[in-house]
Amino acid sequence: MTQPTSVNMTFDTSLVDLNTSFSTTESDPSDVGQAHPTRSTPSAVQTPVLTQEDVSNSQSQETPKQSQVQATSPTPVQHLPTQDAYDQWALVYDSDGNMLQAIDDMELTELLAYFLAAVATTGPASPGAINILELGCGTGRNTAKLLLYPWPSHVQVSITALDFSRGMLNQASTKLASEPRSPQISSLNLHQTDCFPTMTNPAASPVPNVPGLETMDAIISTLVLEHIPLQPYFATLSSLLAPGGIALVTNMHSEMGLISQAGFVNAQGVKVRGKSYAHTVEETVAEAQRAGFEVLDVQEQSVKREDVESGRVGERGKKWVGTRVWYGLWLRKGKGRPGC
Repeated sequence: MTQPTSVNMTFDTSLVDLNTSFSTTESDPSDVGQAHPTRSTPSAVQTPVLTQEDVSNSQSQETPKQSQVQATSPTPVQHLPTQDAYDQWALVYDSDGNMLQAIDDMELTELLAYFLAAVATTGPASPGAINILELGCGTGRNTAKLLLYPWPSHVQVSITALDFSRGMLNQASTKLASEPRSPQISSLNLHQTDCFPTMTNPAASPVPNVPGLETMDAIISTLVLEHIPLQPYFATLSSLLAPGGIALVTNMHSEMGLISQAGFVNAQGVKVRGKSYAHTVEETVAEAQRAGFEVLDVQEQSVKREDVESGRVGERGKKWVGTRVWYGLWLRKGKGRPGC
């Protein structure tokens, strides 16, 4: 399978179950670092129990009616490079009722507010100026939250949002053009780029090729890591964050990732999916530390029955009740590590 040239973005906010986003509904395992993605297999066929009527019909050699034979065909799966998959997904990404996006929104309601408050008070590299990067912005779900945050009046905030999918960025550009924003926002720049260059070329610079891209005071990257091996992901994160800067990373939990992954069902009824990795929390923490990060906080979240009953998570969340589906890390880049 052709490897993606870069990573994808955050997931989105809708809680309405309109289409079938199979990442939250199917037993469709992640590749867990395999060289080739796994394929879906048909469900086992049960042997029917014969009644006396069936025996009589068989003995009379009556041709079975079509309605008596009901074979269920598995939904076809199309494996694409991750960038191509998200380009196709972009038009329905905000409305397909993805359960993990809903959980991410719920968790970020408080977590992102605490994170941004810390960004505003811990001291940016330039007094009065805060540079924030969203690494994998998708359709702008969390970019809008950065714009709307009540930043202190004494700061000016510059936001840069990167993504590898032109389709997703087109949606973000349209959405964010009409979004309200804090008067402290000095600039917003969206760029399509290979966010993780060392994923396909280990000898490359881990810094995305964006003119004028500077190191950042803070980075958020939500529901992106699923599509990237750990080493290139944290190499880029470290290269873009200033010493002492903080990062907020969220991802699909491996309990979910081992039996499901990001994707959607297109208009032809075909499951479209890219490459995914079921990173464990422990593996993620270890790689972050190897890359020079101090792990300030780790949170994990499962789907609760009340999440579904209250409507905070769509009906497709029922199958995930009791399963850990999400985790988040709050990181700080060390100031003294050589090369950081």
